[in-house]
Amino acid sequence: MNNGIFLALTLFASCVAQNAWSCDEVPPKITRIIANTDEVILVGEYHGTQESPKLFFDIVCNSIKVSSQKLTVAIELIDGDITLNGDNKSLAEDIENSTIWMEQHDGKTSVAMFELLLKLNQLVREDKVNVIFFDSDKQERDLEMAKNIKESLLSNTLVIALTGNRHNKIKHGNSWDLESKNMGAYLAEMGVNLSSINLLVNGGSAWVCKPNCTNHDLKPINLDDKQEVFQAGSESRYQYHWKIGAVSSSEPAIYSR
Repeated sequence: MNNGIFLALTLFASCVAQNAWSCDEVPPKITRIIANTDEVILVGEYHGTQESPKLFFDIVCNSIKVSSQKLTVAIELIDGDITLNGDNKSLAEDIENSTIWMEQHDGKTSVAMFELLLKLNQLVREDKVNVIFFDSDKQERDLEMAKNIKESLLSNTLVIALTGNRHNKIKHGNSWDLESKNMGAYLAEMGVNLSSINLLVNGGSAWVCKPNCTNHDLKPINLDDKQEVFQAGSESRYQYHWKIGAVSSSEPAIYSR
């Protein structure tokens, strides 16, 4: 084990644990979506930002207060690679020894994502939420991810899932590929009652692989005529957009040795 990396992770973990319940209120429309969705809320992010994991945690944290159902939090990582059992030292050790976290620097293994997992781990320890990992490395990836989410549905349980913002579209196809398949669309076809929220960024920077994995500037868009949370158009294939403004990059929690 690289003692330097492990020490840094565990020190960071101890700091985050002290503020695990520190979350902000979400917009009233998001609160209503939480209250009116009885199976799955899909939250789509632009990977590799500081803001998206934080806002996702705000949704989870407010759901604990708003929803009368049990909560399962679903994260787009491979099941079995890391474990959330309430012990942050154990989580830091899993991540330090994970090939995925060491080598897959696509934004899903960022510092901000590590911080999110630490906060969720605290909620697991307090028996506030259950956490699952639903990503797949099979060929029909989005279909397999949808199956993983569907299998996690239990009676009186609300699943809140964080995905890349393509996967949470509730219709198949994308502007750049009309034939692509989307996890959210598969869930809708399976009859799952769901709501899809896209965390809509407006400029800034993100750590993404396109194709080189590094900080990339994002182009701003004109959203002045839109409310903070607004109904998405049919061409976007989402249900709702939540304007989160300009974002800032979150780099990988661990670099390759």
